Amino acid sequence: MPKLIHGLVTDGAGAPHPGVAVTNGRDVITTDDGGAFSLEPAGPFIALTRPTGWTTDRWFARIDAGAAEDTAITFVLEPDEQPLPYQFMHITDTHIDAKRESEWSFDYGRLTQASQLREFLQDLPQLSPASRSVVITGDLVDHGSAEEFAELMDAVDGSPVDVNLVPGNHDHMHTGLKGLVSRNNYIINGGNPELYEAMVGPRWFSYDVAGLHVVVMDWHTHELGLDHTVQEEWLRNDLATAGASTPYILCMHDQPGHSIMDRLPRKPLATFSGHWHTSRVVDIDGVLHVNSPTPFFAGLDYSPPMFREVVWDGTEITLNSRTMPARYLHNPEHAFDVDKATIAGYDAKPERPPVRWRHQLAGAGHRAGLTLTDGMVLAGSQIEDKPAGTVEALDAATGSLLWTAGTESAVKTRPLKVGGIVVVAEVNGAVAGLDATSGERVWTTPSTDPYRRFAWQSPVESEGIVVVGDQSDLRALDAATGEVLWGRTDLSPHHNIVTHSSVLILGRTVVVGFWPTPNAPIAVDLHTGESLWPVPALKDDPWETARKLRVTGTAVFDAVDDSVLLPAIAGTVKLDRESGQVLWTADHEGGYSPSTPVVTPDGYVVTVTGRGIRMLNRETGVQLWDVPVDGLAPFPMTAYRKKAHPVMAAPLYLASEDTLLLPGLDGVIRRYRMDGTPAGEFRIGVPLAAPLLAADGGYLTVGVDGGVLSLDLPAGPAAEIGASS
Repeated sequence: MPKLIHGLVTDGAGAPHPGVAVTNGRDVITTDDGGAFSLEPAGPFIALTRPTGWTTDRWFARIDAGAAEDTAITFVLEPDEQPLPYQFMHITDTHIDAKRESEWSFDYGRLTQASQLREFLQDLPQLSPASRSVVITGDLVDHGSAEEFAELMDAVDGSPVDVNLVPGNHDHMHTGLKGLVSRNNYIINGGNPELYEAMVGPRWFSYDVAGLHVVVMDWHTHELGLDHTVQEEWLRNDLATAGASTPYILCMHDQPGHSIMDRLPRKPLATFSGHWHTSRVVDIDGVLHVNSPTPFFAGLDYSPPMFREVVWDGTEITLNSRTMPARYLHNPEHAFDVDKATIAGYDAKPERPPVRWRHQLAGAGHRAGLTLTDGMVLAGSQIEDKPAGTVEALDAATGSLLWTAGTESAVKTRPLKVGGIVVVAEVNGAVAGLDATSGERVWTTPSTDPYRRFAWQSPVESEGIVVVGDQSDLRALDAATGEVLWGRTDLSPHHNIVTHSSVLILGRTVVVGFWPTPNAPIAVDLHTGESLWPVPALKDDPWETARKLRVTGTAVFDAVDDSVLLPAIAGTVKLDRESGQVLWTADHEGGYSPSTPVVTPDGYVVTVTGRGIRMLNRETGVQLWDVPVDGLAPFPMTAYRKKAHPVMAAPLYLASEDTLLLPGLDGVIRRYRMDGTPAGEFRIGVPLAAPLLAADGGYLTVGVDGGVLSLDLPAGPAAEIGASS
């Protein structure tokens, strides 16, 4: 190993560049008036901070351990105009997968093909012409293999704009997948970063664009404790060199938590991350935290594939989030207006025949349905371009707005009315109580940890007690005051699999299932939070333990035989209510079906996302019938899927007609008889991911555009309205 690294930073004509920051991965210095620098080696790389207005094809150099005592390096900068506003693109979790197609069960064989990323980058001048660079925040590849890294580097080579790569936990997985609980009580996999460094480059570095300092760090090895002290030392030196007045953003694979944010020398303007495969934008103590979903397959929050355009105007950061066009997913083109679907409110112009009235929410709709109570419709909405959401109350008969209340982060859940209070769960984990007549805020129960709470669980009430939360933070609140009555933080370590399960309350028994941990559904006492069913202990490998029983949605009670039904990743589970004992499981193809089973006199109707619906026998779980559904949906929403399919929401069972109504992402509501035969369809013209709600002879739902719809869907022959062969 050389004792000293000498170097020079010049422009293309050979003129020296003074004042350019150069690092060995720990220390940071600047070039002198002659553009020269000298550093002791402290790691495998010497890297420079590309200054504002300049770029280079080579911003780091590998240190040859066998080199002479002194080694010389030259970096050459080229001019790069960076006028304000400056726009870059944020994508994450590309998961390029080099497994053979026969070994993989996802659509089109591989999870993501390198050709998809290459095509996307090459098309940026047409797709997003203002974007001047791209940052990809980790899980660049799926297994951390040499073959995958080679495909990744080939895909980004020749990109028309600079592509900056950030490592993730999957990028350190070449030695195998082994789960563990980290030093910060986080379930993650172990990892080895050596292959990433050999084939990609530095894992922490910085660069400047248009006066904005961009900091990249390796969250995974920091969380594992492999190099957190040296990363933090480098960061202190890097920010000191950049200057206290220089604004900066932090890019990491995961949403940084207290273990990172509390140790920063000063606050960033924003952080950009992935890992969760979700869309979540929150403000914590004046810092914008942007967590983005996957670009080439659907997210674990059932968000469509998405990318974010980020604009820096010299003062602040703004976002423009967009769904991925069908061609980059290898899906057929469609006629829907979905560029901002599930992101922001817009009018997708539904077809008029079945629509009684329509109200445009301030934000977008998603999977969360509506609440109908006392002649009032309550709806939450999500605004994914900023830390905001809304709750709106409508007159159920006319759709007229009664009141609206803003929230500090998106509302991805159903509001709940308890007496004179509307209870709302925000995505940052905060819970609010609003006056039901005016929408004014009565109380707020703060999030226990807004960095770690990713709240997709709707509140549920019994006896004036509201239960809400996930397996790392399940809480009971007084509905009138917001006071915390009890909390459970011992059910599971923290992890990044977002929970979609709301609780089911049966008397004093609160039932809920999770994934990945605990590895079986739990039951606790409504009044005390004490466990009523045994909570299984974690084994040596938490991920392996979790595969025993993976519950993805909310349970339902069957009073006929005192049982509980739960949707699982690849099946349906039936439990005895009293003991929690498994009565039967029914497997189905595909996975990640979050919709609650529908209890009918004929059996259980389960939703198989990405396929259709089927009926199961009450006593045995044996399949009675199966109905595949086909239609032209604009994008996939089933987690990890690339192929668009209409089925996401559960059907509505109409006892008076003994039929089912199934909303679809292709903008069609299908009617089925209880033997599974079709009985007509209605073309609504708006993709529907939320369930239907019966209301005053009609039906209510919300589209991905944030349009609340009151629909007239007549039974019998009239149900052929808008149908096509």
